[in-house]
Amino acid sequence: MSQWNQVQQLEIKFLEQVDQFYDDNFPMEIRHLLAQWIETQDWEVASNNETMATILLQNLLIQLDEQLGRVSKEKNLLLIHNLKRIRKVLQGKFHGNPMHVAVVISNCLREERRILAAANMPIQGPLEKSLQSSSVSERQRNVEHKVSAIKNSVQMTEQDTKYLEDLQDEFDYRYKTIQTMDQGDKNSILVNQEVLTLQEMLNSLDFKRKEALSKMTQIVNETDLLMNSMLLEELQDWKKRQQIACIGGPLHNGLDQLQNCFTLLAESLFQLRQQLEKLQEQSTKMTYEGDPIPAQRAHLLERATFLIYNLFKNSFVVERQPCMPTHPQRPMVLKTLIRFTVKLRLLIKLPELNYQVKVKASIDKNVSTLSNRRFVLCGTHVKAMSSEESSNGSLSVEFRHLQPKEMKCSTGSKGNEGCHMVTEELHSITFETQICLYGLTINLETSSLPVVMISNVSQLPNAWAS
Repeated sequence: MSQWNQVQQLEIKFLEQVDQFYDDNFPMEIRHLLAQWIETQDWEVASNNETMATILLQNLLIQLDEQLGRVSKEKNLLLIHNLKRIRKVLQGKFHGNPMHVAVVISNCLREERRILAAANMPIQGPLEKSLQSSSVSERQRNVEHKVSAIKNSVQMTEQDTKYLEDLQDEFDYRYKTIQTMDQGDKNSILVNQEVLTLQEMLNSLDFKRKEALSKMTQIVNETDLLMNSMLLEELQDWKKRQQIACIGGPLHNGLDQLQNCFTLLAESLFQLRQQLEKLQEQSTKMTYEGDPIPAQRAHLLERATFLIYNLFKNSFVVERQPCMPTHPQRPMVLKTLIRFTVKLRLLIKLPELNYQVKVKASIDKNVSTLSNRRFVLCGTHVKAMSSEESSNGSLSVEFRHLQPKEMKCSTGSKGNEGCHMVTEELHSITFETQICLYGLTINLETSSLPVVMISNVSQLPNAWAS
Protein backbone atom coordinates (compact mmCIF):
# COMPACT_ATOMS: atom_id res chain seq x y z
CA MET A 1 0.00 0.00 0.00
CA SER A 2 1.36 3.43 -0.92
CA GLN A 3 2.26 5.90 1.78
CA TRP A 4 -0.49 8.28 0.67
CA ASN A 5 -3.12 5.51 0.85
CA GLN A 6 -2.00 4.79 4.41
CA VAL A 7 -2.27 8.49 5.26
CA GLN A 8 -5.84 8.68 3.97
CA GLN A 9 -6.87 5.84 6.30
CA LEU A 10 -5.67 7.64 9.43
CA GLU A 11 -8.00 8.81 12.17
CA ILE A 12 -9.26 12.38 11.94
CA LYS A 13 -6.83 13.66 14.64
CA PHE A 14 -3.87 12.51 12.55
CA LEU A 15 -5.40 13.79 9.29
CA GLU A 16 -5.62 17.22 10.89
CA GLN A 17 -1.86 17.11 11.50
CA VAL A 18 -1.28 16.19 7.84
CA ASP A 19 -3.45 19.10 6.72
CA GLN A 20 -1.24 21.58 8.59
CA PHE A 21 1.90 21.18 6.46
CA TYR A 22 0.29 21.24 2.99
CA ASP A 23 -0.02 24.76 1.57
CA ASP A 24 0.65 26.70 -1.66
CA ASN A 25 4.29 25.60 -1.62
CA PHE A 26 3.09 22.04 -2.17
CA PRO A 27 -0.73 21.79 -2.48
CA MET A 28 -2.45 18.64 -1.28
CA GLU A 29 -4.18 18.29 -4.68
CA ILE A 30 -0.79 17.57 -6.26
CA ARG A 31 0.12 15.12 -3.49
CA HIS A 32 -3.14 13.26 -4.12
CA LEU A 33 -3.14 13.24 -7.93
CA LEU A 34 0.56 12.36 -8.31
CA ALA A 35 0.94 10.21 -5.18
CA GLN A 36 2.52 7.17 -6.81
CA TRP A 37 4.94 9.17 -8.95
CA ILE A 38 5.96 11.45 -6.08
CA GLU A 39 6.79 8.51 -3.79
CA THR A 40 9.05 6.89 -6.39
CA GLN A 41 11.32 9.98 -6.70
CA ASP A 42 14.31 10.65 -4.44
CA TRP A 43 13.47 14.17 -3.22
CA GLU A 44 15.98 13.88 -0.35
CA VAL A 45 18.90 13.53 -2.75
CA ALA A 46 17.47 16.19 -5.09
CA SER A 47 17.40 18.70 -2.23
CA ASN A 48 21.24 18.65 -2.37
CA ASN A 49 21.61 18.33 -6.15
CA GLU A 50 20.53 21.25 -8.34
CA THR A 51 20.68 19.30 -11.60
CA MET A 52 18.51 16.49 -10.24
CA ALA A 53 16.13 19.01 -8.63
CA THR A 54 15.74 20.83 -11.97
CA ILE A 55 14.89 17.57 -13.75
CA LEU A 56 12.38 16.59 -11.04
CA LEU A 57 10.70 20.01 -11.21
CA GLN A 58 10.40 19.70 -15.00
CA ASN A 59 8.99 16.18 -14.64
CA LEU A 60 6.56 17.41 -11.98
CA LEU A 61 5.22 20.04 -14.39
CA ILE A 62 4.97 17.40 -17.14
CA GLN A 63 3.01 15.13 -14.79
CA LEU A 64 0.70 18.06 -14.04
CA ASP A 65 0.18 18.67 -17.76
CA GLU A 66 -0.77 15.04 -18.21
CA GLN A 67 -3.29 15.31 -15.37
CA LEU A 68 -4.67 18.48 -16.96
CA GLY A 69 -5.16 16.60 -20.22
CA ARG A 70 -6.97 13.81 -18.40
CA VAL A 71 -9.36 16.04 -16.43
CA SER A 72 -10.01 18.17 -19.52
CA LYS A 73 -11.52 15.09 -21.17
CA GLU A 74 -13.70 14.59 -18.09
CA LYS A 75 -14.74 18.28 -18.27
CA ASN A 76 -14.14 18.77 -14.55
CA LEU A 77 -14.13 22.57 -14.66
CA LEU A 78 -13.22 23.17 -11.00
CA LEU A 79 -10.29 20.73 -11.04
CA ILE A 80 -9.05 22.13 -14.36
CA HIS A 81 -9.10 25.65 -12.90
CA ASN A 82 -7.24 24.57 -9.75
CA LEU A 83 -4.58 22.59 -11.64
CA LYS A 84 -3.89 25.49 -14.01
CA ARG A 85 -3.53 27.85 -11.05
CA ILE A 86 -1.30 25.42 -9.16
CA ARG A 87 0.94 24.84 -12.19
CA LYS A 88 1.37 28.57 -12.70
CA VAL A 89 2.21 29.10 -9.00
CA LEU A 90 4.73 26.23 -8.89
CA GLN A 91 6.49 27.31 -12.07
CA GLY A 92 6.68 30.93 -10.94
CA LYS A 93 7.81 30.15 -7.39
CA PHE A 94 10.39 27.43 -8.02
CA HIS A 95 11.66 28.08 -11.56
CA GLY A 96 14.76 29.90 -10.30
CA ASN A 97 15.23 27.65 -7.27
CA PRO A 98 14.32 24.03 -8.08
CA MET A 99 16.14 22.67 -5.01
CA HIS A 100 13.62 24.42 -2.77
CA VAL A 101 10.68 22.40 -4.14
CA ALA A 102 12.69 19.22 -3.49
CA VAL A 103 13.25 20.35 0.11
CA VAL A 104 9.53 21.13 0.55
CA ILE A 105 8.31 17.80 -0.85
CA SER A 106 10.99 15.86 1.06
CA ASN A 107 9.88 17.49 4.33
CA CYS A 108 6.20 16.72 3.63
CA LEU A 109 6.93 13.05 2.94
CA ARG A 110 9.02 12.87 6.09
CA GLU A 111 6.23 14.42 8.16
CA GLU A 112 3.79 11.87 6.74
CA ARG A 113 6.07 9.03 7.80
CA ARG A 114 6.40 10.50 11.28
CA ILE A 115 2.63 10.77 11.67
CA LEU A 116 2.11 7.24 10.33
CA ALA A 117 4.66 5.94 12.84
CA ALA A 118 2.89 7.76 15.66
CA ALA A 119 -0.49 6.39 14.56
CA ASN A 120 0.83 2.82 14.41
CA MET A 121 2.33 2.87 17.90
CA PRO A 122 0.75 0.34 20.28
CA ILE A 123 -1.66 1.62 22.90
CA GLN A 124 0.36 2.95 25.78
CA GLY A 125 -0.01 1.98 29.40
CA PRO A 126 -0.11 4.50 32.26
CA LEU A 127 3.66 4.36 32.82
CA GLU A 128 4.49 4.90 29.17
CA LYS A 129 2.00 7.74 28.93
CA SER A 130 3.70 9.44 31.83
CA LEU A 131 7.08 9.02 30.15
CA GLN A 132 5.94 10.22 26.74
CA SER A 133 3.84 13.19 27.74
CA SER A 134 2.32 15.64 25.33
CA SER A 135 5.03 18.18 26.17
CA VAL A 136 7.73 15.73 25.08
CA SER A 137 5.89 15.03 21.80
CA GLU A 138 5.56 18.77 21.21
CA ARG A 139 9.30 19.19 21.81
CA GLN A 140 10.05 16.41 19.33
CA ARG A 141 7.97 18.18 16.69
CA ASN A 142 9.71 21.47 17.46
CA VAL A 143 13.12 19.84 17.05
CA GLU A 144 12.14 18.33 13.68
CA HIS A 145 10.72 21.62 12.43
CA LYS A 146 13.81 23.57 13.50
CA VAL A 147 16.11 21.03 11.86
CA SER A 148 14.11 21.33 8.62
CA ALA A 149 14.31 25.13 8.84
CA ILE A 150 18.11 24.96 9.20
CA LYS A 151 18.31 22.62 6.21
CA ASN A 152 16.24 25.07 4.15
CA SER A 153 18.44 27.99 5.24
CA VAL A 154 21.57 26.13 4.14
CA GLN A 155 19.96 25.52 0.74
CA MET A 156 19.40 29.26 0.45
CA THR A 157 23.01 30.11 1.32
CA GLU A 158 24.08 27.56 -1.31
CA GLN A 159 22.26 29.69 -3.88
CA ASP A 160 23.89 32.83 -2.46
CA THR A 161 27.35 31.28 -2.83
CA LYS A 162 26.69 30.36 -6.46
CA TYR A 163 25.35 33.82 -7.18
CA LEU A 164 28.50 35.36 -5.68
CA GLU A 165 30.66 33.15 -7.87
CA ASP A 166 28.78 34.22 -11.02
CA LEU A 167 28.93 37.89 -10.03
CA GLN A 168 32.66 37.67 -9.37
CA ASP A 169 33.29 35.93 -12.71
CA GLU A 170 31.42 38.69 -14.53
CA PHE A 171 33.34 41.38 -12.64
CA ASP A 172 36.63 39.67 -13.41
CA TYR A 173 35.80 39.42 -17.12
CA ARG A 174 34.85 43.09 -17.38
CA TYR A 175 37.87 44.22 -15.40
CA LYS A 176 40.29 42.26 -17.59
CA THR A 177 38.60 43.62 -20.71
CA ILE A 178 39.35 47.18 -19.61
CA GLN A 179 42.92 46.28 -18.68
CA THR A 180 43.63 45.02 -22.21
CA MET A 181 42.47 48.27 -23.85
CA ASP A 182 44.88 50.79 -25.34
CA GLN A 183 45.65 53.89 -23.30
CA GLY A 184 43.65 56.08 -25.71
CA ASP A 185 40.56 53.90 -25.41
CA LYS A 186 40.76 54.01 -21.63
CA ASN A 187 39.87 57.73 -21.62
CA SER A 188 36.67 57.32 -23.61
CA ILE A 189 33.21 58.00 -22.15
CA LEU A 190 32.23 54.38 -22.72
CA VAL A 191 35.12 53.16 -20.64
CA ASN A 192 34.32 55.65 -17.87
CA GLN A 193 30.78 54.27 -17.77
CA GLU A 194 32.17 50.75 -17.60
CA VAL A 195 34.38 51.76 -14.65
CA LEU A 196 31.29 53.09 -12.84
CA THR A 197 29.52 49.81 -13.57
CA LEU A 198 32.47 47.89 -12.13
CA GLN A 199 32.36 50.01 -8.98
CA GLU A 200 28.66 49.24 -8.58
CA MET A 201 29.37 45.55 -9.11
CA LEU A 202 32.11 45.66 -6.48
CA ASN A 203 29.73 47.35 -4.03
CA SER A 204 27.14 44.66 -4.76
CA LEU A 205 29.76 41.93 -4.37
CA ASP A 206 30.81 43.34 -1.00
CA PHE A 207 27.19 43.57 0.16
CA LYS A 208 26.43 40.01 -0.96
CA ARG A 209 29.54 38.62 0.75
CA LYS A 210 28.57 40.30 4.01
CA GLU A 211 24.98 39.09 3.63
CA ALA A 212 26.05 35.49 2.96
CA LEU A 213 28.38 35.46 5.97
CA SER A 214 25.66 36.98 8.15
CA LYS A 215 23.22 34.22 7.11
CA MET A 216 25.86 31.55 7.76
CA THR A 217 26.56 33.00 11.20
CA GLN A 218 22.85 32.83 11.98
CA ILE A 219 22.70 29.19 10.83
CA VAL A 220 25.65 28.29 13.08
CA ASN A 221 24.05 30.10 16.03
CA GLU A 222 20.68 28.37 15.49
CA THR A 223 22.35 24.95 15.12
CA ASP A 224 24.37 25.47 18.29
CA LEU A 225 21.27 26.48 20.24
CA LEU A 226 19.16 23.64 18.82
CA MET A 227 21.78 20.98 19.59
CA ASN A 228 22.45 22.02 23.16
CA SER A 229 18.98 23.07 24.26
CA MET A 230 16.73 20.53 22.50
CA LEU A 231 18.35 17.78 20.42
CA LEU A 232 20.76 16.48 23.07
CA GLU A 233 17.94 16.72 25.61
CA GLU A 234 15.87 14.45 23.38
CA LEU A 235 18.77 12.00 23.20
CA GLN A 236 19.14 11.96 27.00
CA ASP A 237 15.40 11.31 27.36
CA TRP A 238 15.71 8.37 24.98
CA LYS A 239 18.61 6.96 27.03
CA LYS A 240 16.53 7.25 30.20
CA ARG A 241 13.65 5.40 28.54
CA GLN A 242 16.07 2.71 27.38
CA GLN A 243 17.42 2.34 30.92
CA ILE A 244 13.91 1.92 32.33
CA ALA A 245 13.05 -0.58 29.58
CA CYS A 246 16.04 -2.70 30.63
CA ILE A 247 14.49 -3.24 34.07
CA GLY A 248 11.01 -4.10 32.83
CA GLY A 249 9.64 -0.73 31.73
CA PRO A 250 7.75 -0.14 28.46
CA LEU A 251 9.51 -0.54 25.14
CA HIS A 252 11.38 2.58 24.13
CA ASN A 253 11.40 4.19 20.70
CA GLY A 254 12.33 7.45 19.05
CA LEU A 255 15.75 6.64 17.60
CA ASP A 256 14.50 6.91 14.01
CA GLN A 257 13.32 10.48 14.62
CA LEU A 258 16.60 11.32 16.32
CA GLN A 259 18.56 9.78 13.44
CA ASN A 260 16.65 11.92 10.98
CA CYS A 261 17.49 15.08 12.95
CA PHE A 262 21.15 14.16 13.51
CA THR A 263 21.61 13.26 9.84
CA LEU A 264 19.99 16.42 8.48
CA LEU A 265 22.07 18.58 10.82
CA ALA A 266 25.29 16.79 9.84
CA GLU A 267 24.48 17.19 6.13
CA SER A 268 23.70 20.88 6.67
CA LEU A 269 26.94 21.51 8.58
CA PHE A 270 29.08 19.72 5.99
CA GLN A 271 27.35 21.69 3.24
CA LEU A 272 28.01 24.90 5.17
CA ARG A 273 31.72 24.01 5.46
CA GLN A 274 31.86 23.52 1.68
CA GLN A 275 30.25 26.92 1.17
CA LEU A 276 32.83 28.51 3.46
CA GLU A 277 35.60 26.84 1.46
CA LYS A 278 34.11 28.27 -1.75
CA LEU A 279 34.04 31.74 -0.20
CA GLN A 280 37.73 31.33 0.66
CA GLU A 281 38.49 30.42 -2.96
CA GLN A 282 36.58 33.46 -4.17
CA SER A 283 38.43 35.74 -1.75
CA THR A 284 41.77 34.27 -2.85
CA LYS A 285 40.97 35.08 -6.47
CA MET A 286 39.75 38.58 -5.69
CA THR A 287 39.97 40.57 -2.48
CA TYR A 288 39.81 44.25 -1.59
CA GLU A 289 40.03 46.55 1.39
CA GLY A 290 37.31 45.67 3.88
CA ASP A 291 36.71 42.21 2.40
CA PRO A 292 34.61 40.42 5.09
CA ILE A 293 35.69 36.89 4.16
CA PRO A 294 39.22 36.94 5.67
CA ALA A 295 37.83 38.53 8.85
CA GLN A 296 34.92 36.13 9.47
CA ARG A 297 35.35 32.88 7.55
CA ALA A 298 37.98 31.18 9.74
CA HIS A 299 35.98 31.65 12.95
CA LEU A 300 32.78 30.42 11.29
CA LEU A 301 34.57 27.35 9.90
CA GLU A 302 35.98 26.58 13.35
CA ARG A 303 32.53 26.80 14.94
CA ALA A 304 30.89 24.65 12.26
CA THR A 305 33.65 22.03 12.60
CA PHE A 306 33.26 21.98 16.39
CA LEU A 307 29.50 21.40 15.99
CA ILE A 308 30.20 18.49 13.63
CA TYR A 309 32.55 16.91 16.18
CA ASN A 310 29.98 17.36 18.95
CA LEU A 311 27.18 15.98 16.79
CA PHE A 312 29.16 12.84 15.89
CA LYS A 313 30.30 12.23 19.47
CA ASN A 314 26.69 12.20 20.67
CA SER A 315 25.41 10.19 17.69
CA PHE A 316 27.28 7.00 18.67
CA VAL A 317 24.84 5.09 20.91
CA VAL A 318 24.15 1.60 22.22
CA GLU A 319 20.86 0.80 20.49
CA ARG A 320 20.36 -2.54 22.27
CA GLN A 321 22.10 -3.15 25.59
CA PRO A 322 24.11 -6.34 26.28
CA CYS A 323 21.90 -9.38 26.73
CA MET A 324 22.32 -13.16 26.76
CA PRO A 325 20.01 -14.79 24.17
CA THR A 326 19.20 -17.46 26.74
CA HIS A 327 17.79 -14.83 29.14
CA PRO A 328 16.22 -12.08 26.98
CA GLN A 329 14.18 -10.74 29.91
CA ARG A 330 17.31 -10.17 31.99
CA PRO A 331 19.59 -7.80 30.08
CA MET A 332 22.66 -6.34 31.76
CA VAL A 333 23.48 -9.66 33.48
CA LEU A 334 26.22 -11.63 31.70
CA LYS A 335 27.66 -15.05 32.49
CA THR A 336 31.29 -15.85 31.88
CA LEU A 337 31.97 -17.92 28.75
CA ILE A 338 28.36 -17.49 27.55
CA ARG A 339 27.89 -15.38 24.46
CA PHE A 340 25.82 -12.21 24.51
CA THR A 341 24.61 -9.74 21.91
CA VAL A 342 24.82 -5.95 21.83
CA LYS A 343 23.92 -3.50 19.07
CA LEU A 344 25.47 -0.12 18.28
CA ARG A 345 24.08 2.61 16.06
CA LEU A 346 25.40 5.79 14.50
CA LEU A 347 22.59 8.33 14.34
CA ILE A 348 24.26 10.09 11.41
CA LYS A 349 23.45 8.06 8.33
CA LEU A 350 25.69 9.05 5.41
CA PRO A 351 26.36 6.72 2.45
CA GLU A 352 30.11 7.48 2.64
CA LEU A 353 30.25 5.77 6.06
CA ASN A 354 28.70 2.44 5.07
CA TYR A 355 31.22 -0.36 5.84
CA GLN A 356 33.90 2.28 6.56
CA VAL A 357 33.30 2.60 10.32
CA LYS A 358 34.93 -0.21 12.32
CA VAL A 359 33.85 -0.58 15.94
CA LYS A 360 36.04 -2.21 18.59
CA ALA A 361 34.50 -3.66 21.76
CA SER A 362 36.36 -4.03 25.05
CA ILE A 363 35.46 -4.59 28.69
CA ASP A 364 36.68 -2.91 31.87
CA LYS A 365 38.68 -0.38 29.86
CA ASN A 366 38.15 2.29 32.53
CA VAL A 367 37.50 -0.05 35.46
CA SER A 368 38.27 1.15 38.99
CA THR A 369 41.52 -0.14 40.48
CA LEU A 370 39.51 -1.18 43.57
CA SER A 371 38.09 -4.13 41.67
CA ASN A 372 39.97 -7.42 42.01
CA ARG A 373 38.44 -9.00 38.92
CA ARG A 374 39.37 -8.35 35.30
CA PHE A 375 37.64 -9.64 32.19
CA VAL A 376 38.42 -9.84 28.50
CA LEU A 377 36.05 -10.35 25.56
CA CYS A 378 36.47 -13.46 23.44
CA GLY A 379 35.05 -13.72 19.94
CA THR A 380 34.82 -11.16 17.15
CA HIS A 381 35.29 -7.86 18.94
CA VAL A 382 35.92 -5.66 15.85
CA LYS A 383 33.16 -5.24 13.25
CA ALA A 384 32.21 -2.70 10.60
CA MET A 385 28.97 -0.75 10.71
CA SER A 386 26.63 -1.18 7.75
CA SER A 387 23.10 -0.29 6.74
CA GLU A 388 22.38 -4.00 6.18
CA GLU A 389 22.67 -4.68 9.93
CA SER A 390 19.28 -3.05 10.51
CA SER A 391 15.82 -3.63 9.05
CA ASN A 392 15.25 0.11 8.61
CA GLY A 393 18.57 0.82 6.89
CA SER A 394 20.21 2.65 9.79
CA LEU A 395 23.99 2.51 10.17
CA SER A 396 24.42 -0.21 12.80
CA VAL A 397 26.60 -3.04 13.98
CA GLU A 398 25.54 -6.00 16.11
CA PHE A 399 28.03 -8.09 18.05
CA ARG A 400 26.48 -11.56 18.35
CA HIS A 401 29.31 -13.79 19.53
CA LEU A 402 31.09 -11.95 22.31
CA GLN A 403 31.92 -13.90 25.47
CA PRO A 404 33.30 -12.45 28.72
CA LYS A 405 36.17 -14.40 30.17
CA GLU A 406 37.84 -13.73 33.50
CA MET A 407 41.56 -13.05 33.33
CA LYS A 408 43.98 -15.00 35.48
CA CYS A 409 45.08 -13.20 38.60
CA SER A 410 48.61 -11.82 38.91
CA THR A 411 49.78 -14.83 40.96
CA GLY A 412 49.35 -17.04 37.93
CA SER A 413 46.55 -19.13 39.42
CA LYS A 414 43.27 -19.46 37.64
CA GLY A 415 40.65 -16.81 38.15
CA ASN A 416 37.96 -17.44 40.70
CA GLU A 417 35.42 -18.17 38.01
CA GLY A 418 32.48 -20.08 39.48
CA CYS A 419 33.87 -19.91 43.04
CA HIS A 420 31.91 -16.98 44.44
CA MET A 421 28.88 -14.89 43.78
CA VAL A 422 29.24 -11.55 42.01
CA THR A 423 26.10 -9.46 42.36
CA GLU A 424 27.26 -5.97 43.18
CA GLU A 425 30.45 -5.59 41.18
CA LEU A 426 29.60 -3.66 38.03
CA HIS A 427 31.50 -3.75 34.76
CA SER A 428 31.29 -1.67 31.62
CA ILE A 429 31.61 -2.59 27.95
CA THR A 430 33.22 0.15 25.89
CA PHE A 431 32.98 0.67 22.14
CA GLU A 432 35.43 2.75 20.12
CA THR A 433 35.59 3.83 16.49
CA GLN A 434 37.11 6.47 14.25
CA ILE A 435 35.33 8.49 11.57
CA CYS A 436 37.32 9.87 8.62
CA LEU A 437 35.11 12.08 6.48
CA TYR A 438 35.68 15.15 4.30
CA GLY A 439 39.12 15.77 5.77
CA LEU A 440 38.00 15.38 9.39
CA THR A 441 39.10 12.61 11.75
CA ILE A 442 36.78 12.05 14.71
CA ASN A 443 37.37 9.50 17.49
CA LEU A 444 34.17 8.21 19.07
CA GLU A 445 33.58 6.24 22.25
CA THR A 446 30.46 5.06 24.03
CA SER A 447 29.71 2.55 26.79
CA SER A 448 26.94 0.17 27.68
CA LEU A 449 24.97 0.55 30.85
CA PRO A 450 26.75 -1.18 33.78
CA VAL A 451 26.58 -4.98 33.54
CA VAL A 452 26.77 -7.53 36.35
CA MET A 453 29.05 -10.50 35.72
CA ILE A 454 28.14 -13.93 37.07
CA SER A 455 29.90 -17.26 36.86
CA ASN A 456 26.90 -19.51 37.57
CA VAL A 457 23.26 -19.32 36.47
CA SER A 458 22.19 -19.75 40.09
CA GLN A 459 23.54 -16.26 40.71
CA LEU A 460 21.13 -14.72 38.19
CA PRO A 461 18.34 -13.67 40.63
CA ASN A 462 20.73 -11.88 42.97
CA ALA A 463 22.58 -10.31 40.05
CA TRP A 464 19.31 -9.05 38.57
CA ALA A 465 18.32 -7.63 41.94
CA SER A 466 21.56 -5.66 42.14
